[in-house]
Amino acid sequence: MFCDRMKLLIVASVFLSSLITETATISHWQKQHKLRSKAHYESKGCNCLNGGVCITYHLFSKLKRCSCPKGYSGDHCEIDSETRCYTGDGKDYRGTKSVDMNGEKCLSWDSPLLRRWKYNDGIENAMSLGLGKHNYCRNPNGESQPWCYVRKGFTTTPTPCDVPVCQKENTCGQRSYRKYFKIVGGQRAAIESQPWIATIFRSSPRGNSQFICGGSLIDPCWVLTAAHCFDNPIPHPSQLHVVLGKSELYVNSTKEQEFNVDRLIIHEGFSLQTVDYNNDIALLRIRSSSGQCAQESETVKTICLPSQNLEMRDNSQCEVSGYGRESKTAIYYSRILKSTNINMISQSMCQKYYADRKVTGNMFCAGDPLWKTDACKGDSGGPLVCEHDNRMVLYGIVSWGAGCSDREKPGVYTKVTKYLNWIESHMNAIHFKSYYPPK
Repeated sequence: MFCDRMKLLIVASVFLSSLITETATISHWQKQHKLRSKAHYESKGCNCLNGGVCITYHLFSKLKRCSCPKGYSGDHCEIDSETRCYTGDGKDYRGTKSVDMNGEKCLSWDSPLLRRWKYNDGIENAMSLGLGKHNYCRNPNGESQPWCYVRKGFTTTPTPCDVPVCQKENTCGQRSYRKYFKIVGGQRAAIESQPWIATIFRSSPRGNSQFICGGSLIDPCWVLTAAHCFDNPIPHPSQLHVVLGKSELYVNSTKEQEFNVDRLIIHEGFSLQTVDYNNDIALLRIRSSSGQCAQESETVKTICLPSQNLEMRDNSQCEVSGYGRESKTAIYYSRILKSTNINMISQSMCQKYYADRKVTGNMFCAGDPLWKTDACKGDSGGPLVCEHDNRMVLYGIVSWGAGCSDREKPGVYTKVTKYLNWIESHMNAIHFKSYYPPK
C-alpha cells in the first residue's frame, strides 16, 4: 500500500514538474514574441486564435491545449472577454453577452434543442462563425446585429441580443472636396463633394439595368430615398442594386462601390393613388456580393441625419444634387453628377405657389430666387443637404414639383426631421427569415 502511494506521488511530482516547465517556457516565449502578429501565434496543432499558443505535455503527448493571452478564453482562445460592444452588423463580435433584449438567457449553441436548427456548434464552419460550447450572442448569418436562440416554454426563438453598438468618431457629413456655390443654374459636381449620393438601378424583364432614382447613404448599410421611385409593380429587392461613388452615370470607375438590395421598406402611409406624395420616403438595406456594407473612402461617406428640432430658416441656402434632366424638355438624364444651390421657402409661400395641391407639414419647398435652377425628373429620391454645426445634414428628399425651374413652382421635398423615428425603428428592426428548423 505504501509503495503504491509512493509511485503515485512520484508520477504526480513528475507531471507537475513538466507542467511548471511548460508554463514557464510558454510564458517566456510569449514575452519574447509579444510584438508579433496574431497570425504568428496560430497553431495547426490546437488551432489557437488571437495569440493563443498550443502546448503539449511531455508525459501525455496526445494532450494539447491552447494557452490564451489575457482577455481571451475558450478552447481555441476564440472568446474575447473584454469586448463590450459590436461594430458594423456584429458579424465579428466575440464577446460574452448572453441575454436578449428582454433579458432572457440565451441557449448554448451546443444545446440539444438546437440540433435541428440551422445554426449550432455542430455545423461545419461553427468555429469561424463564433459558435461553440457557450451561449454568447453571435451573428453567424449577417443579420443587423448579434442574436441568439431563446427558449420560452416549449418554443425556441431567434432574437436580437442586448449588445450595444460601439461608439466611434462620427465622420458623417464631411467631404474631402469643398463645394462653393458660385454658378447659378447648376454645375458639374466632383463626387468627393457629394460622397453620400447613391444611384439606384432597377433590372428590367429583359435583364437590362435602368437608372431610376437617387438616394442618400445615411448608414454604411442603409440608403434613404423617395417612396415614389418604386411605383407599381413594386420591385422585389433582388431587382434593385445601388452604386455609391459614381460621378458619371454610364461610366464605371474603380472608385465606385456596388451593392445588392436585400430589403426595401416603403413608408406604410405612402400611396401613389392619392397623388399628394405625403410620406414620400423609403429605405434600402444594401449588401455587397460578399455580404459587406459600404466602406468609407474619399468618394463614399455617410450624410448626417438632422436633429429632430432642426428648422432651417427661410432663405437659408442649401444644395441639391443628382443626375436628373437638365431641362423639362430633355429626353435623357444628365450623364454627369450635378449640383446647385437653392434657398428655403416659407411654408406659407410654398402653399401659395401650390394652391391646387396640398403641401403637408411633412414637406417643404426650396428653389432659386431667379427661378433658373431646380431639381428635375431623375433627381427624385436624391439629397437636399444643408450645413449645420460645420457638417452637412440631410434635410430633404427630392419628392415632387411642377415642371423644372418653372416660375413660382419650386421643388417640394420630404422633410426628413419628420421621419427620424420611422427611420430608426426600421433600421434597428430584426426580421429573422432563413434559419428556422425544417418541418
